[in-house]
Amino acid sequence: MLRLLIFVVLALNAFKAKSEQTWHIVTENFPPYFSSELPSNGWLFEITKLALKSQNINTEIEFTSWNRSLNLLEKQKKTAILGAFYSKQRGEIFDYSRPLAVAHSGLFKLKKSTINYDGSLESLLPYNICKEAGDPVSTEFSLDPRLSLTSTSNLVNSLYLLQNERVDLVAGTKEVGEYWLDHSPKLLKNEEQEIEYLPPHLAIHKLHLIVSKNNPDADEQIAQFEAGLKTIIKNGAIAKVLKKHHFSDEDIKHYLKALADNFDH
Repeated sequence: MLRLLIFVVLALNAFKAKSEQTWHIVTENFPPYFSSELPSNGWLFEITKLALKSQNINTEIEFTSWNRSLNLLEKQKKTAILGAFYSKQRGEIFDYSRPLAVAHSGLFKLKKSTINYDGSLESLLPYNICKEAGDPVSTEFSLDPRLSLTSTSNLVNSLYLLQNERVDLVAGTKEVGEYWLDHSPKLLKNEEQEIEYLPPHLAIHKLHLIVSKNNPDADEQIAQFEAGLKTIIKNGAIAKVLKKHHFSDEDIKHYLKALADNFDH
């Protein structure tokens, strides 16, 4: 009888521990996708949180620098990073979820400046370019030794240098840069120093949730997350989140199709 009671207690404790599992997610501020300044920490984090909640997993999130995020995950001090681009080097260290969103990397310029950019890296050789440290922009861009590159701790600081005409161009994520241009108090709002995005894109990136390959539970973690995504696609929770974050009906339809297609393999 005593053995039976011990077994029951241990089983209940194990179930409780599993049911109260918490993922500690780390990332940088990356609005409009996710940020400490956005309602519910942004639409993509809210979707991530709901997906894990459907698997009885709680979530906590810390916003810090990108390089620190990578370091914390590699050392297994955090469970996952939200919003990682894929690269071959990272793919050797981290396991990736299916794509969760798409972001476009490219260049920002002062509207008044004449920049002769035709989409090739060669056309960028005459210019001084600034970017956020740790942002690859694109594989070809980050590895080209001919480019005159400097870096700052974040995209806002890079755009600030551009407004003050200390660099010719800024390389970064289109959606994030445009958000900061509208919302950052550090960046001026005047026509003389107006910044615009300069097409064509340097790269199109898919955003993933990643976990450390060094974690013996990595495969299970990715499986849990993707099972959660399937659940909230089917029960309509994702559509409600997107509506809450002011997505149009057409954008919701497009996003749900793109996300569902990632599970049809």
